[in-house]
Amino acid sequence: MPFATLSEESVRQSGFYVPQFEVKIQGAGLPRDVLRDVTQLTYNDNIKEIDSFEVTVNNWDPETRDFKYVGSETAERLARKTGDDRRLRLFEPCNKEVEVWMGYLGDLRLMLKGTFTTMEPNFPASGAPTLVVRGLNVLHQLRRKQYSTTWGDKRDSEVAKNIATLIDTDLGKNHKRFPLPIVINEKAMGLEERLPYVAQKNQYDIDFLLTRALRLGYVVFVREGDRKARNLDERKQHLYFGPSDGTVPGQRDVTFKLKWGISLIDFKPTLTMANQVRSVTVNGWDRAKKKAITGKATLDDKELNINVDLHEVLKECDPREEIVVDKPVHSAKEAKLLAQAILKDRHKEMVKASGTCIGLPDLRAGKKVEIDGLGSRFNGTYFITKSTHSISDSGYITKFDARREQKGLLEGIE
Repeated sequence: MPFATLSEESVRQSGFYVPQFEVKIQGAGLPRDVLRDVTQLTYNDNIKEIDSFEVTVNNWDPETRDFKYVGSETAERLARKTGDDRRLRLFEPCNKEVEVWMGYLGDLRLMLKGTFTTMEPNFPASGAPTLVVRGLNVLHQLRRKQYSTTWGDKRDSEVAKNIATLIDTDLGKNHKRFPLPIVINEKAMGLEERLPYVAQKNQYDIDFLLTRALRLGYVVFVREGDRKARNLDERKQHLYFGPSDGTVPGQRDVTFKLKWGISLIDFKPTLTMANQVRSVTVNGWDRAKKKAITGKATLDDKELNINVDLHEVLKECDPREEIVVDKPVHSAKEAKLLAQAILKDRHKEMVKASGTCIGLPDLRAGKKVEIDGLGSRFNGTYFITKSTHSISDSGYITKFDARREQKGLLEGIE
């Protein structure tokens, strides 16, 4: 994966001058007079929540001394849908497709495709009235219908990929029940255990996928398409199901290097040993062979090659051991993988941080960043769990939350 310092990125982003954004509704950009009313645009993404955006708009016309978008409408004007009256329905929650683009001087990134979901006008005692419009990406449309499905002799990634091909016969023979392609990590799938039986019981597809991902320590989130990708699914907006240390399809493959005092505006890390464990044991029962199933993961496992430099600190804190008995497993290998996923997930929470830097449209949830200038405990590779991109009169900044996933050396394996 290529690395980029802020000075190198500055060349690519025209010196970070002239931050720009674009909001398209049904493929058309905002009219110029509406665009001038936008005072702030914010985009949020999170590996555990639905991506969202927020547009703040001036809602007062000083010449006519009347409201522009909300507050002056009548039933007759709303019904006409022509000329200036059409503006009154421009931001109302509906099924219009909205695109949010952000970047610098003509080089904009598609941040999100979604729909408006909320209108929140503000009529203050002093100051100009404003309108805040919020929207969500396509994930909020995935909780429309619950399904019950079973699979046999499949890996979790195979199950995820299969869901994207299933048809909802109640809606028509060509109507897929999942509206997005699902992209998996082929390498990670090869390490997964085949499961004799997997059941989805009256669940929304997205909730079921999140549950399966949690078992393996995977992440699930929407990514916009990459027109240059070889995989046809990756060229379109898609759902990614796979490990956080895999390359995120559909995104620019880059890891930013940020240094305190140079490219970081602020950075607040937290090191905690609470809720940490030295080992995880998963116990289950093989009904066919009528014998116990056990899988155990410890700090010394080569596969747990994350934040190894902090293991000595962890051992001095006398961490506890954890036994899991409420997770169904079908083999010792599956129990071992589940134990490793649980322990690895705990270790990823050892060091968490929040930071701010100049606006970087490619610094998004699911990507990685190299932090330097803060000592060995807090330097290293961080995985972005949440990012907030804001463009306003003050410029373009990116805030992010991250967890440290620094890889170390274990028995010569990096």
